[in-house]
Amino acid sequence: MKLIKKENIDKYKKNGIFFRISWILFLSLISILLARYILVGINDMLSVGKSTGTVMVEIPDDASVDAIAGILKNNGVISEKEFFRIYAKLTKFSGAFSGGIYELDTNMDYQAIINRLKNKSNINEVAEITFTEGMNILDYAQLLEGNRVCKKDEFLKLCKSNKFDADYSFIKDIEDSNDRIYKLEGYLFPDTYKFYQGEDPSDVIKKILNNFKRKIINKNKFEGYSEKTSISELAKSAGLTLDELMNIASLIQAEAANKNDMYLVSSVIHNRLKTLENRGQSPFGEFSMGILRIDSTIYYPYKTKSSVPKNISKTFNSNYDTYKIEGLPPGAICNPGMDAIFAAISPADTEYYYYCHSSSGEAFYAKTNDTHISNLKKAGLQ
Repeated sequence: MKLIKKENIDKYKKNGIFFRISWILFLSLISILLARYILVGINDMLSVGKSTGTVMVEIPDDASVDAIAGILKNNGVISEKEFFRIYAKLTKFSGAFSGGIYELDTNMDYQAIINRLKNKSNINEVAEITFTEGMNILDYAQLLEGNRVCKKDEFLKLCKSNKFDADYSFIKDIEDSNDRIYKLEGYLFPDTYKFYQGEDPSDVIKKILNNFKRKIINKNKFEGYSEKTSISELAKSAGLTLDELMNIASLIQAEAANKNDMYLVSSVIHNRLKTLENRGQSPFGEFSMGILRIDSTIYYPYKTKSSVPKNISKTFNSNYDTYKIEGLPPGAICNPGMDAIFAAISPADTEYYYYCHSSSGEAFYAKTNDTHISNLKKAGLQ
C-alpha cells in the first residue's frame, strides 16, 4: 500500500478548497447575471421605465416570432429581443396575425403589443406614392393629401421650417434666406415610397430625407467611377456647394427635353453663371449673361401662370424669376432626379449661352443673341 505524504494531503485539501471557492464564485456570478437578465427582461416585458412615443412598424406577411421580435427591437418598441421571443412562445403566441403597418406605443408591455398585432383592425392602410422627377413640393403635398397620408398644409409648413436641421446636417447647411419659399425644395428625392394613411407629416418627410441621404450623401458605386463616392463629394470637386448643385439640377430637370439635352442645358447655365466673374459679359461681347432667363422660374412655387391662385394672380411676383434676378434663384424650383444631378456636376463643354425648345421637344442652341432669335423662329416660338 502506497502511503500519501502529509504535504501532498495538505496540497489536495488546498486545491479542493480553491476549487470549491472558484465554483461558488462562478455560480454566484452566473446567478447575478441571470438575475440581472431576468430583471431587465421583466422590466421590458412590463414596460417599466420606457419612454413614451409612437412608431409605425411594418410586419411582413408570415413573419416568424423571431422576425417580429427583431422588427420590434429595431423600431424601439422592445429592448430585449430574446426575452420577447421567450414570452411569446410561453404565451403560445404563434404569430397568428396579418402583415401590415401597425401603430405602436413605445411604452407598451409585451401582452399589449401582442394584442395589437393580433387585431386586424389595427392595421394601417398603406399608400404607395411615386414622386416623379421634376415634381415640386406643391405637387408632393397634393399627392400626399389626395392619398390621405397627411394634410397638405401641415406638410407645406414643415417644408418651410428648420425642424429637420438637427437630424440632417445637409439641411442645416442650407443658408437661411427670406426669399426662399420652401427650405426642403430639391431635397425630397423623387422615388416610390410607402406611407400609411394618417401618418405624421414629420415622419413622411424624414422617410424621404433618409432616401436623399442614402442616394446623395452616402457613398455609392456610380457608373464611370472606379471607387465608391458620394454626390456631395462630386459637387465639392466641381466647385459647388450641395445646395448650388440641387438648385442647378432642378433648373435642368425643369428645362431639358431628355437626358442628353440635360448636359447641354447644363452647359448654358454654367456658362452664364461663369460670366458673373466678368460682370456678366460673355466671350462674344454680350452683357447681362448672368441673368439666366429660365422660363420655369417665372411663377415658382407655381409652374404656370394659370396655376397661380386667382386671388393673387394680378399682383403675383416671384422672387425666383430669373428674368429679374442675377444668378441662381434663392433655392431649387423642383426635386431633380439623378440624371439631372449628374448633368449639373458635369455639363457638356460648349460655348452656348442660349437654348430653346420647340413644342415637339427639339432643342436649339446658340452662342449669341442673334442666332438665338433665329432659333426661336425655327422652333416656332416667334
